[in-house]
Amino acid sequence: MFQCLSVASYADTLEHEPVVIAGFTKEGRLEQDGTGHYADMVHAVLAEATVGARFVIMPVLRTVRSFAEGDSICMVPAAFERWKVKFPNLNREDIIESEPIDYISAHIATRAGMPVITRLEELNGMRMAVWVALPVDTHLTDIDVEVIRAESEESSIKLLMSGRVDAIWTWVPDAYILYERLGYGVPNIDDNQPIYGSAAHFLCRRTPTTEALMKQVDPIIRSMRADGRLKKILGRHTRVVGVDIPLSVVENQ
Repeated sequence: MFQCLSVASYADTLEHEPVVIAGFTKEGRLEQDGTGHYADMVHAVLAEATVGARFVIMPVLRTVRSFAEGDSICMVPAAFERWKVKFPNLNREDIIESEPIDYISAHIATRAGMPVITRLEELNGMRMAVWVALPVDTHLTDIDVEVIRAESEESSIKLLMSGRVDAIWTWVPDAYILYERLGYGVPNIDDNQPIYGSAAHFLCRRTPTTEALMKQVDPIIRSMRADGRLKKILGRHTRVVGVDIPLSVVENQ
């Protein structure tokens, strides 16, 4: 088990650790205690890389702030196109992304028996729970929906199932993992009609060291994808890019 460091303690190690990779907590996928399939994936990848790297766990807001301020050199899971609003001073040429890992899609979930929502306009007049770390304002322009901020994705699900909200903003595969863990069956969503989708990557500030690391990480991901290890590590609900989702889907986004 690796040690989970605070921003302060991790910063003290920068001169000795050429690449620091910050993983943000994601319930059911990367827990604060360092468990979860994303952690297993990162360790499996770094075990084959020779460029020195250290993996630390942070809450998502601290991870984003640390990356924006230049403390964290890399973060995972992430995609620049989805996070760039948080990094206004960074351009595409300032960052480097790894090969895509898995595919994540955003959905609106309702309770069983309620209509499935596939368009944001259908939220008009509703109360929707949204994870506190998720920026959704740009998606909800001109939508008459009351947004209730929840401290966790599990809290959002519990608010929905108790009837305190009409809908929640959720993800695939996360919703399937968390509904199963909470004993709620399966989410009331349409997998084939997401609000949007994006692949997860290692996302790094571009430096000679991170470029060297990504040159090693990319073929490792491709090898793990081809021999089935990536799917085995990430689990049955996860859609591995290049296996469950064609690479062309990601390349065309």
